[in-house]
Amino acid sequence: MKKLIIVGLLIIIVAACMLLHWQHVKTSELDTAFLKYLPGTWMREENNLPRGVGMPLSMRRTNIVAADGSFVELTWFSHTDRTNTYERTGTWIIKNGHLIETLKTSTNPTEKTPWTDTGRIVRSDAGKFTVHWKLDETWQKIVQ
Repeated sequence: MKKLIIVGLLIIIVAACMLLHWQHVKTSELDTAFLKYLPGTWMREENNLPRGVGMPLSMRRTNIVAADGSFVELTWFSHTDRTNTYERTGTWIIKNGHLIETLKTSTNPTEKTPWTDTGRIVRSDAGKFTVHWKLDETWQKIVQ
């Protein structure tokens, strides 16, 4: 009986290791496939943002991403009486199915830099990807 339990546990451990390895290989393949699409210009916009004092009505971001993952981002926040425009620089790195964003500089005086955040890539293809941070963000590639 003792031998049967030991053999059973070994089978479970080997199966778990194989599943973890398969998941790692699958994630690595997805990372590699997405990395070739990353360079280019990406755009994200949101309308009907939550209302509040000083909150914008809409927001638009355009990221120009280089082959090494570095980017320059222009951001427009539209308010009822003005539009605020900011420029940010940083890097996007794809690793283990996640987008790691490091912001290096920002012209927004209220934004503290540098900082890094990681979001899980929910869906991706050559023209669009969705990242889950606290909420989902969908970026659309601009074809030029």
